[in-house]
Amino acid sequence: MTDSPNSIESSSTEPEAIDTEAGRAALARFVVVLYQPQDLVNIALVVRAMKNMGLTRLRLVSPAIFNAYRITGIAHDTHEIVDAAELYDEFDDAVAGVVRVVATTARRRASQQVWSEPDQAGPDLVTRSAGGDIALVFGREDKGLPNEILDRCHQAVCIPTNPEHPSLNLGQAAIIVFYEIRRAVRSSFHLEERDLSGKRRDQAPSATAAELEEFFGVWERAMNALGMFRGVQPITKMRSYRRILKRSDMDRRELRLLEATAWRIVHFATRIEARIRDQLGKEARRTSGDGPSSPK
Repeated sequence: MTDSPNSIESSSTEPEAIDTEAGRAALARFVVVLYQPQDLVNIALVVRAMKNMGLTRLRLVSPAIFNAYRITGIAHDTHEIVDAAELYDEFDDAVAGVVRVVATTARRRASQQVWSEPDQAGPDLVTRSAGGDIALVFGREDKGLPNEILDRCHQAVCIPTNPEHPSLNLGQAAIIVFYEIRRAVRSSFHLEERDLSGKRRDQAPSATAAELEEFFGVWERAMNALGMFRGVQPITKMRSYRRILKRSDMDRRELRLLEATAWRIVHFATRIEARIRDQLGKEARRTSGDGPSSPK
């Protein structure tokens, strides 16, 4: 092995394309309904959350204000959602064509409503969406959903929060619910996802057994140069180093980085030793020259 980590070749193989149409279709059956939203910024936050999680259909019932230009100015790159948004005067009209209406609320009320948390509701709603559109209903910021709207809903989703401060911002509540819907869709269908595996140049093949043994040889030299084996058998301490370093499951790039570090230690120690010998030699010669002259 060399002491340079720059010689690793990354694989150029592209991942196979997967069919994502079924997943997109499942997300498209969810309709976000905002009942009497009061703040333009909160509408924008919901729109941003929709874009993040792949939902596309927005309906607003009697919003206090709606300005598409300002909303897209806050929630960038969401024109397709905002331009397609539908405005209604009556709640019943907004949900007339859906097969299930789901309320989101900060607290459970006394009515005999079917309640669940977002992670529980997600898989059930995705299954039910096969029969038609599902409405996810969010209430106004100051009052939530009134009882007469809850009465029109099939079920309610409640997000468990700190009882001392239970209320969530509209955008916060929306992103939690949308995430659980997307997570449930992912478990049943393919979806395009952001690559979280890291940049390709950061990926390297696993180190081989031979490469590991070569590395540990250099590592032992470095530790010896640092004086780590004074008073102990090198083989005993090296066993500990082996256990520690093997637990990290290093790939080839990481191994080469550590090997290069070990070589630096060895070379540095060698230079220091040479300087010390040189200095001792100079001092010996100087001392010898300062002594009494030998008889001629």
